[in-house]
Amino acid sequence: MGNTSLQIGNRRLLSLFEKIQRGNEAAFRELFEIYSHKLFHVAYYFLHIRELAEEAVLDVFTTLWQKKEMLSRIKDPERYLYISVKNQALHYIRRNYIPEEEPLSLYEVELIPEEGTPENNLIDKEYQTLIQQAIDSLPPKCKEVFRLVLSDKLKNREIAELLGISEKTVNIHIAKAYERIAEYVNKQYK
Repeated sequence: MGNTSLQIGNRRLLSLFEKIQRGNEAAFRELFEIYSHKLFHVAYYFLHIRELAEEAVLDVFTTLWQKKEMLSRIKDPERYLYISVKNQALHYIRRNYIPEEEPLSLYEVELIPEEGTPENNLIDKEYQTLIQQAIDSLPPKCKEVFRLVLSDKLKNREIAELLGISEKTVNIHIAKAYERIAEYVNKQYK
C-alpha cells in the first residue's frame, strides 16, 4: 500500500516536471511549495546556517527552471531534488562560503497537535518541550537521521542514499534516537 502512494507521488512529480519543462509557472510554484521546506532541512544539515541553506534551495530551483528542457531525462524527480540540494550545499562548503562561527540551532520537530482542555494543552506543551530537548540532545548525525524519518517521512534507503551512509547505519541511528529520547524523558520525570 505504501508503494502505491509513493508511485502516485512519483507520477505527480513526473507530471509537474513535464509541465515545468513546457514553461508552466504554476507547476513550478507548486513544486517549490511542496519541496522547498524539506530541501531546506537537507541543506541546513550540511551548512548549519539558515541563510545559506535557503540560498542553496533557491539555487537548485533556479537551475531547475533555467534548464527545464532537460527535465524529461529525470526518471526519479524526488531523488533528483534531494541530491541536487545536497550537492549544492557541498559546493558551498568547497567554496568556503561558510563563515568561521556557525550558529548551530536545529529546527523544531512538530510532535503533538494542541487540542483539548487548557490543562491538557499545558501538559502537551510541556511534553513537547521535553521531547524537543531530548531530540536536541542527540548526536548530530543521529538527530538528522531521526528528523528525516519523523518530519520528512523518508524511507531508510532514501536517507542512506542522501547522507551517503549504509541502510544498517540508518537503522542504528533510529534505534539509538528512540532509546536516548526515552532515557531522557524517563530521567526528567523521575
